[in-house]
Amino acid sequence: MFAFLQRTAFIALLIAWFSGLASISEAQLRTESLRPGVQGIIPMGPLDEMEDMLSAGDAGQKVDLLMRLGVEPEIAKVTVEELVPGERIQLRSVREPGHPQFGAAYLPGFRGCFLYLLEEFHNGDGKPAWRATDHRTVDCWDGDASLEVMTLRRADSDDLVFHHVNVGHGSGYLEDQTQVFAILGGKLVKVLETTDLLSVEEVGTGRTTEHRSTFLRFPGRLYEETRTTNVDDVPKTVERRYWRWSPREDKFVAGTFVSTLAPHR
Repeated sequence: MFAFLQRTAFIALLIAWFSGLASISEAQLRTESLRPGVQGIIPMGPLDEMEDMLSAGDAGQKVDLLMRLGVEPEIAKVTVEELVPGERIQLRSVREPGHPQFGAAYLPGFRGCFLYLLEEFHNGDGKPAWRATDHRTVDCWDGDASLEVMTLRRADSDDLVFHHVNVGHGSGYLEDQTQVFAILGGKLVKVLETTDLLSVEEVGTGRTTEHRSTFLRFPGRLYEETRTTNVDDVPKTVERRYWRWSPREDKFVAGTFVSTLAPHR
């Protein structure tokens, strides 16, 4: 009789144990199904969809996709490791008439930013895929560099505009540029560069002179640059000039700065 009770208790214990496992498995499945992110590798596809999945994916998925796009492994890893909250890898369509579909991959970073030219092709299953065919590195020392896709040279093409590319820094000195890249002959070509921020502290006086430029696009392939000069945050001069696209030189050519305002001193 005692042995029978022991066997009955043991069977009841096994049933309870298996029931607990089943409950845990169901809970795990529910957790997995609700977990945000991307399952498996990020598939090749439209640029905007890949950008969204890059934002949701984990570090391994990000590095894997960047490498399949043609980014060097060391650059892909450093970019993903150093992404800070609010930063994201950007994938943008870029129009260039008479050429295959192009895209751009912008990889931000504190020490250096990377711009990759992507070209669309179709693999064996007929789905769109992308490969990097050219790239440029710009200095992002102060972390303020940003990228815009803008229509500057002609109405049916796009250009890649970098703001705050750092070209010099030191004690009491900071110089950033706006740089414009166009797709010419299937390559990224720099077609404009101008200082958009120059801050210099005079030795001995502590007085800081700052030149800061802003930009506007106008019809007729005009790019307007307005430069404000401040001394210790007091406005001194406002000047303006226009950049015009030169088909003969394949670049933007600057006019002369003209004073538009002399603030009260």
